[in-house]
Amino acid sequence: MDKVPTWGGDASFSYEGDVLSGTTIYYGNALRWKATIKAEDYRKLLRRFSGKEVSIGTSKTDPPPGSVGEWVKANINKSGLMSYIGAILVREGYAAKPDRGRIQFR
Repeated sequence: MDKVPTWGGDASFSYEGDVLSGTTIYYGNALRWKATIKAEDYRKLLRRFSGKEVSIGTSKTDPPPGSVGEWVKANINKSGLMSYIGAILVREGYAAKPDRGRIQFR
C-alpha cells in the first residue's frame, strides 16, 4: 500500500480498494487504526456534492456547517475522516483541491 498525504499534508495514511468498490483506510501511528467506507457511501457523497465547491470540514470534532465533513459525520462515519476521504477523492479524480479549506467535486 502506498502512503498518501492527508488533506492538510501534515500526516499520511494508506488505503486499500477504491471509490467504486469501497475502501479500507489505515491511519494513526503505525497505521494501527482502520475504517471502512462502503462503495454505496461514496456514491451517496458524490451524488450529494456533485458539481459543487464546498468547505472540506476536516475537523474531527466540529466540522463547519454545510461542509462535507459535517455531512460525512452525520451520514457515513462519526470519526471525522475527511482528511482521508478528501485525499482519496482527489487522488482518484472525483474532486479537486482549490485550496486547503475547500473541495471541488466534478
